[in-house]
Amino acid sequence: MKAAINNTIEQMIVKNTGLETTVEISNLEINDDGFNNDIPMFHLNFFNGTENFSKPVVLKKFSHNMKFNKELSILKSLSINKYINIPNFYFEDKENGLLLMEQIEGVTLDKYFMASANNRVTAFEIFGSTLAHIHSIDIHGLSDGDFKDVFPINHYIENLRNRIVEFEDPIYIKILANIEKSFEDVKFTKVLNHGDYHFQNTIITNDNTLYILDWEKAFLGDHRFDIANALISGYSWFGIDFKKPMLNAYQNSYNKKIEHLQCFEALLCFDSFTRAASLIYGADDSHIRDRTFEWLKRRYELFVKHTGERIEKAEEYLFSKGLTLKMKYMHQMMNLDNMVKVELLMRLPRV
Repeated sequence: MKAAINNTIEQMIVKNTGLETTVEISNLEINDDGFNNDIPMFHLNFFNGTENFSKPVVLKKFSHNMKFNKELSILKSLSINKYINIPNFYFEDKENGLLLMEQIEGVTLDKYFMASANNRVTAFEIFGSTLAHIHSIDIHGLSDGDFKDVFPINHYIENLRNRIVEFEDPIYIKILANIEKSFEDVKFTKVLNHGDYHFQNTIITNDNTLYILDWEKAFLGDHRFDIANALISGYSWFGIDFKKPMLNAYQNSYNKKIEHLQCFEALLCFDSFTRAASLIYGADDSHIRDRTFEWLKRRYELFVKHTGERIEKAEEYLFSKGLTLKMKYMHQMMNLDNMVKVELLMRLPRV
């Protein structure tokens, strides 16, 4: 692998500078913390004309040209670099979908707040205020081709409707119709959305500076998509309630009250749960890495909380995986905002 990376970097340097050079890499590690990619990180050393380049770097490969273009456009944007901490970008290889960028020294936000309960409020406040800064960025310099609005609400709901047809259960149609109706009075904005804003796409440094990574899913759309997605992703994967400190920090930075957020939370909860619901209806689940299915239980908790409906088949499936729900408390949970209480009510007994 090291030899292959050496060759790749040398080719990138030639493409970007026209200079033939020999590179040296050391401290090679593969970052597999993320949900999708194994990303090489290493110290790169080479002689670039009259200067010596010696820096810790990350080599990221993209599966799609649009994802590559989005990330590159963000990293090159002066307006984004002015307001948001993002890695420096060094070299690109568009033909092979490769970017070489700065390796940020620090830890992902989930590791930071899990290391100490005292870190949590600070982490969530930084997380919220930084998202507000992202949504305040001037979008006029961004390419419409790369950052088109991928979430017009009618298309989004139609895609969800097509997804749930395979479940052959009318309860999903009813829930989605209620969610669609809730958007009748919602006025939409258009801002830059990160599109995948969660704890593992952030790195916090020793001086509490938050860097935002992985912009390949960025789009132009309503700011509440990003907010709701962050809240749902955070609880689904980590089971921690951070809505209040995050929203307080966001609203203080954005200087605007967030209205109708519950509509977006219901919509994205529905999306998040039904995206995985094929497992409940018989799809192969052998690819699930941790085998605990706690993440699915949490998605279901949020689904119930924000839609007010329960799915019998989902509860049967969770029970088959060793997860139990205290049914007599489900109605109460629909009205709870404190997900810590939900976690206390829905424990994970092992069978």
